[in-house]
Amino acid sequence: MNVLITGGTGNLGSRLAIPLVQRGDRVAVFDRRSTPHFQSPEFHRVTAITGDLADREAVLETVRSLNINSIFHLGAVLSSAAEDNPVEAWQANMNGMVNVLDAARLGGAQKVIFSSTIATYGGQVPPLLLDDAPQWPVSLYGVTKVAGERLGVYYENRFGLDFRGMRLPAVIAPRGSGGGASAYCSAVFEQSICHGKYDFFVRPSTRAPMLYIADAVRGLLDLHDAPAENLSRNVYNVAGISPSAEELGRAIHKRLPKVQITYTPDPLRTAIVESWPQQIDDSVARHDWNWKPQWNLEQITDEIIEVLGNELARQ
Repeated sequence: MNVLITGGTGNLGSRLAIPLVQRGDRVAVFDRRSTPHFQSPEFHRVTAITGDLADREAVLETVRSLNINSIFHLGAVLSSAAEDNPVEAWQANMNGMVNVLDAARLGGAQKVIFSSTIATYGGQVPPLLLDDAPQWPVSLYGVTKVAGERLGVYYENRFGLDFRGMRLPAVIAPRGSGGGASAYCSAVFEQSICHGKYDFFVRPSTRAPMLYIADAVRGLLDLHDAPAENLSRNVYNVAGISPSAEELGRAIHKRLPKVQITYTPDPLRTAIVESWPQQIDDSVARHDWNWKPQWNLEQITDEIIEVLGNELARQ
């Protein structure tokens, strides 16, 4: 299978490329930067294309020239960065979405897997968030992802494109902090291990749903591979863990007692994070394509400390 990953050199995309290559797919990545966020030997077998999602012709030419069968559309300007530069975010997230869907339609790709977000729901959500809860996002990032979901469903109904999406919570990874409001959930590990301290930009009690990067990668692959007849909807909620900032800090401090954890809440980013749901019902994904997270907070903490500790020792 010929696979294209947009945002393919990013935190999630560069890791997703690995199992695709390992199982024999021909993988190409499309991103504004050519160096992968996560380095691996498998990435040398990936075709890297430097380009902008807002460039319609570049996206279409990539899909056509490589005879792409499936697209994992992960490329986007994330939440905090989108608030800082809303025009750029709109061009990348909205124009880019149209360009990817049109490239799939015109270029012959049969399937698009979309990384959406729980930020599509906003602050007025029930205690247990169902897939069909009203989507009233408070961030521009969430707005563009709601529109992306609806546009993908339209392309399926109008043109027969197989469109599937997964609403991700905050994704935790070694060296995973980026432009999202959820960046603290990875940055706390990196800064604690590399610098011995971290200052949270949310309150100690701020709680957010999170998912380890390995679960996110596996979920995208499983959703892609699921038989169409098993799927009852286009876009699915998935859930992992939901620790507070204080619980994150405590898990790290238990293993690294000398780390200094402080809190200086930023009103804007705290409001975005606290607008997200805290408990997510992912029972439909569990039923339709056997989704189940495999990593808990203790396992995640052990893994990231080991990975980053080994990196630091090699420097």
